Amino acid sequence: MNFNNFTIKSQEAVQEAIEAVKSRGQQVIEPVHVMYGTMRVGENVTNFIFQKLGVNGQQMATVIDRQIDSLPKVSGGEPYLSRESNEVFRKATQFSKEMGDEFVSLEHLLLALLNVNSTVATIMKDAGMTEKELRGAINELRKGEKVTSQSSEETYQSLEKFAINLNEAARSGKLDPVIGRDEEIRRVLQILSR
Repeated sequence: MNFNNFTIKSQEAVQEAIEAVKSRGQQVIEPVHVMYGTMRVGENVTNFIFQKLGVNGQQMATVIDRQIDSLPKVSGGEPYLSRESNEVFRKATQFSKEMGDEFVSLEHLLLALLNVNSTVATIMKDAGMTEKELRGAINELRKGEKVTSQSSEETYQSLEKFAINLNEAARSGKLDPVIGRDEEIRRVLQILSR
């Protein structure tokens, strides 16, 4: 598996999965470990997608944690990919090609985790996720963008991360009223109309 064509966040998710395996005294990297890493590293992406699909992220994390704890523990030996995890990465690469992306991102991993027959797929389906809805949420997250660089996930929802929507704040009554600022308002209107 060539991890060079994975985005930085995807590589971090895989690294997080490996760390989870080592820290819990396990040896086989299962899809639950990959899901755990994806949720830990890509909080922005997974939270947005879970929110759109009406999935409780806290509950999902708890179920994933319990599932990881139930896996057998081993002493010694290097971590290795299970057959299912290998299939997840293969499918994620396939999804990235299908979607016209240059790199495998966290969304591709989520799609692959949902499609490869494993306990994670069952957990995701039980939470109410379907492939069609997941693809819709991914399209909404990306807003038509393609994954063309290794840091593409950083650009998703960037306006929401770094800016305040004043229109939304005004609608919800969170802005202070503008009273006694007639001169400043006239000046701003004058400047804007130039």
